[in-house]
Amino acid sequence: MTDTNKITFSNLEQFEPDLFWQQYGRKIIWATAVALAIGLVAYLWQQQRLQETDAASAKLAQATDVTSLQQIVQNYPSSDVAAAALIRLADLHFRESRYPEAAAAYQQFLEKYPKHFLTDAVRLGLAAIQEATNNFDGARSLYSQLVNANPHGYAAVAAKLGAARCTELLGQPNEARQAYNEVMASDKAGAWQGEAFFRWTVLGRLSGKALVSKLPNNP
Repeated sequence: MTDTNKITFSNLEQFEPDLFWQQYGRKIIWATAVALAIGLVAYLWQQQRLQETDAASAKLAQATDVTSLQQIVQNYPSSDVAAAALIRLADLHFRESRYPEAAAAYQQFLEKYPKHFLTDAVRLGLAAIQEATNNFDGARSLYSQLVNANPHGYAAVAAKLGAARCTELLGQPNEARQAYNEVMASDKAGAWQGEAFFRWTVLGRLSGKALVSKLPNNP
């Protein structure tokens, strides 16, 4: 311990602050200035992003037409607000029966935000476009792909219902009735129970009438 103290005090006695500062002072000042600059830039960038997000959110809340939604998508391309605006844009096109424009907006969303949590909703929208344009085979295929890709996802039951609906529209009542039954069994939240039960019941009655009409005594 004594030797260590001697070495330490000896070093301290030989230390010359003026000479040390002359040799390393500029480096210390430069390093400190760079660190402060980086911190300041990061802070300003963060504040700018927050301000942009607030501005974009305010504009999204007021956007009710195609032009306003497109401007948000273009002006804030890397924000979550732009993703929400793009979905609203696609939905607006869909509701007004502009199916090619809706499909293009949905596809743009998948290309720009492939890992977004709303991608299943977008794929559901693409399937709905096929159904709305009477491409029931194509729609059923897209609905089934969505179910197979994420069977426990939030859009799975809606996709099953869409596939069942397309099966019915393709003239396959028995298969459709079975599909509606599966929807009712898997719909724990009950959001789709009403439609599935109604179609299941209607198809059952139609099937019963068809059997009666085939009886020998029936004209």
